[in-house]
Amino acid sequence: MEGKVIVVTGAGSGIGRSVCLELVGQKAKVVVADINFESCQETIKLMTELDAAVETVAVACDISSEEDVTRLMQSTVDKFGRIDGAVNNAGILGKMQRVGDYELADFTKMLDVNVKGTFMCIRSQVRQMEKQGPGKYSIVNVSSIAGILGFPYNSAYSCVKHAILGLTKSTAAEYGAALGVRCNAMLPGAADTPMLRQYIPTDAAAQQLKAHTPLGRTCEPSEIAKPIVFLLSEQSSFVTGQNLIADGGLSIV
Repeated sequence: MEGKVIVVTGAGSGIGRSVCLELVGQKAKVVVADINFESCQETIKLMTELDAAVETVAVACDISSEEDVTRLMQSTVDKFGRIDGAVNNAGILGKMQRVGDYELADFTKMLDVNVKGTFMCIRSQVRQMEKQGPGKYSIVNVSSIAGILGFPYNSAYSCVKHAILGLTKSTAAEYGAALGVRCNAMLPGAADTPMLRQYIPTDAAAQQLKAHTPLGRTCEPSEIAKPIVFLLSEQSSFVTGQNLIADGGLSIV
């Protein structure tokens, strides 16, 4: 990964931040993108504490905005001259409601951020890779075990996370042989992030979740970040179009 230019969205907290910190140890050049610019700067502060020589840049980006996504790629090229990989991690949870109770505006927002936003990020990335020519590129899209399961009271989230898997497979099929792009999906289970704490707001709910997980616990964001970096790296050079699940066994029971 040394010298590779990697764009990470949703990098201001949780899994995205942990990916950035893992990439410091890999000597990668990291574009830290998040809708909250202050959180980007905090991530970079933590990165520089690990390695003062890390090459990085912070970019404020709302992935549901085409203008922002275009600016993110331009900022990447302006800073580093190219892109070698990306972690499309940004997303929102949405409301916890039954299908029949969901307002169309709320459902549309979920589509705009999680599906349209991820699509626009992938599109900008492969367009830039095409300009660069064939190489060894890797894109990792962060889905969820909700992308392979039906979650009661979480239909919109499950829907959009399923859609990310389709985007992943299509991208892998279209850009593999011709351009050298590998595209895979990461499917986390219950990682201890601000988003999970929004979904599981009480200790009782957290304990119930742990009781239904074969490993009996939630995970740290770094436990998701490490396999993401594996998918980015040449250690997974023959892996593409795949779903990598890290959920403590929750999806098997």
